[in-house]
Amino acid sequence: MLAAACATGGATLDRELGPHAAVRFEVKAADESDARFPAAKNPRLPSADHLADVIKSRLGGTASADVWLCVAPDGHVQGLSLVRGSSLAAFDAAVLHDAADWQFSGNTFASSLRTCGTATISYRPAIVPTSKTTSHGDYDP
Repeated sequence: MLAAACATGGATLDRELGPHAAVRFEVKAADESDARFPAAKNPRLPSADHLADVIKSRLGGTASADVWLCVAPDGHVQGLSLVRGSSLAAFDAAVLHDAADWQFSGNTFASSLRTCGTATISYRPAIVPTSKTTSHGDYDP
């Protein structure tokens, strides 16, 4: 028998990861219960960083996938599967690989239940600004 608490909406995390990317983790509302999905601690998709150019050119700069995610009471990922993939199989594989190692805040409402729900994981490669170059004739100390 699988005991799980359903997640409610509203839990989002949008964190810039330096020059690498922005990863967004958003739990979709499953029902109207008071249960809250644990917060992701520093979610990263380093495997997707290697796909940044492909994501920019083939997906217009943002890739996202929906996953079914179960978090154990201690905050580790206990179950993860793809519900809706992007149109880029390599990104979907990167999400499953990297998100499996994510840590979440512990379960604050029931110490013996894992928390499961559908979540959207979005990835936007960083836009690296181009620096202006000046000729030596324009230099004025």
